[in-house]
Amino acid sequence: MRSDVPLATDYSSGALSKDNPEELERLRLLEAWGDADTHTVMKTIGLAPAWRCLEIGAGAGSIARWLAGQCADGSVVAVDLDTRYLAEHGRDNLAWHACDVRCLDLPDGSFDLVHSRLTFCHLADREAMVARATRWLKPGGWLVIGDPMCMPAAWSVHEPIRRFFGALETAWQAQGSDMTRWAQAIPAQLARVGLRDIGVLTKANRLGDKGAYGKLALANLRQEGGYLIGRGLLGQRDVDAVIALCGDPGFTDIRSITVYAWGRKVSSVPSDC
Repeated sequence: MRSDVPLATDYSSGALSKDNPEELERLRLLEAWGDADTHTVMKTIGLAPAWRCLEIGAGAGSIARWLAGQCADGSVVAVDLDTRYLAEHGRDNLAWHACDVRCLDLPDGSFDLVHSRLTFCHLADREAMVARATRWLKPGGWLVIGDPMCMPAAWSVHEPIRRFFGALETAWQAQGSDMTRWAQAIPAQLARVGLRDIGVLTKANRLGDKGAYGKLALANLRQEGGYLIGRGLLGQRDVDAVIALCGDPGFTDIRSITVYAWGRKVSSVPSDC
């Protein structure tokens, strides 16, 4: 298999680009799967009505809108490279900004909460961004990051899974994403920049699941599969074989563990963290 189309070197033009006509529906499935866990984490740290919040990588906006309702006397700033799905929200305390968060210039001590879900893993300078996000917190504020720790493709006992996710690993690496090691390091990274009261929530996700994750996984497979075929990394039979496996009632394969970690800023953090 060969293709003259190069692999994307950034997330916005990769397999899950918002230029894909199915991307909004996939993001809605992501929200249906992931929002409950995000709400649990937020309730664990204890939101207050007057909090100022920053949402990094807002996607289709469900968490930003939810935070605006929970912090009705405060405010929410939601940032994403592409805000095409975020225009309608009907809340005076919620503002969208279309920009690369790595170029965002914010005063130190601006927020009570900085939250990001499924975004830091795609930033090449993710460790430096943890330090920057920490500086944006007020003393007592919380940084919350959630990302997937994907199982290496080679570990699967299913050959079609090894082929599909092996190709996907190549695509992720080309765009600078770390889908295997980064999530495990998040709690340690939070502690490293001086955050305390570290908490962690983990959740295993498996192909073959018939619930919310299974629906999201199929949407991912179709979108990622089309991208991998177009780049010559897979053929249509490879993609069809994985989708067929997911429809087999006897099939199951753990593909990732979602890692949510959070920490509280107890004092000012040195600028060279």
